[in-house]
Amino acid sequence: MPVRRPRRFTTPVLTACLALAGAPAAAPASSAGLRPLPVPEVQYCAAVLGHLPGAGPDGVSPVLGRACSPGSRADALALADGRTRTAEQPADRTLLLEEFKDADYQGGVIYSFYGDAGGCDGTGYHLVNYIGVALSVSSMKGYNNCNAVHLWSTLSVEKTMDLPASYLGANFNDAVRELQVFHR
Repeated sequence: MPVRRPRRFTTPVLTACLALAGAPAAAPASSAGLRPLPVPEVQYCAAVLGHLPGAGPDGVSPVLGRACSPGSRADALALADGRTRTAEQPADRTLLLEEFKDADYQGGVIYSFYGDAGGCDGTGYHLVNYIGVALSVSSMKGYNNCNAVHLWSTLSVEKTMDLPASYLGANFNDAVRELQVFHR
């Protein structure tokens, strides 16, 4: 008596064999339900930072909120801010820095930092990137008196440069672990 294989086993094996042999094969209709969900190509992230002279005990500005959204920078800020605002309420958060995916401010803004105490002064704000951002940032722009940045690389290298910075250099391209944005 021949062994009868269930159809759910036979169809994928037959499809794979035909594909290896170069013959066109149609996937079973039920495989459409097994496809992975699409991943959003763009993810906007925002952090709201407190400003304290000398920053926190570890030298990093206190993070008041952090969030990402596939929708927009405004959505990410609203989630990070944690406040519900009406259209008439102005945001009291000040944009400090935007990090871009590619050199020359291309590829979109992947992380925006906001301060709760206005723009930059000589102390500025000490920021730490998400690991996904740290390994993706290639250029950055400062706003509201933030015209310089001190960078720490994932390669244990550091340097200070002026903002805006259209390219971060070999040791910092796709390797910005943390930064101190300030006014000089």
